[in-house]
Amino acid sequence: MKKLTTVNVKVSRVMTKNLVTVSLGSTVEEAVKRMIDFDVECLPVVDSKGKLQGLLTFRDIIIKAVYSQADVKKLKVEDIMTKDLVTCNLKCTVLDVVKTMKSKHLRRIPVVNTRNKLVGLITDFDLALFGWDFK
Repeated sequence: MKKLTTVNVKVSRVMTKNLVTVSLGSTVEEAVKRMIDFDVECLPVVDSKGKLQGLLTFRDIIIKAVYSQADVKKLKVEDIMTKDLVTCNLKCTVLDVVKTMKSKHLRRIPVVNTRNKLVGLITDFDLALFGWDFK
């Protein structure tokens, strides 16, 4: 394994690209099933054009649905998702993202294009692997 030393690496090099998402209008129950089926802790919520609308995390589900004893068969993802998102674009560097995640106490940041279409997600796990070349 070769350690990378540059701080100018773009997020596109380390982000997760093939994302599991959930659509607006989906129920929380449907979202939980997707999370289980694909073994993910977070689902970006997108509209029919792929535009990012929010993030639904395991924590959102526990606090806003399970703890409050809401009916997850009727509750929609947009009712409990995080809507006020911090995002980055493909021009951002890994260093930019690390600074943002640290200062805002974030574990993941969606990567969007100029039309706010979701193109990736960069997580603390992606960053933990950054710098190692697994060939």
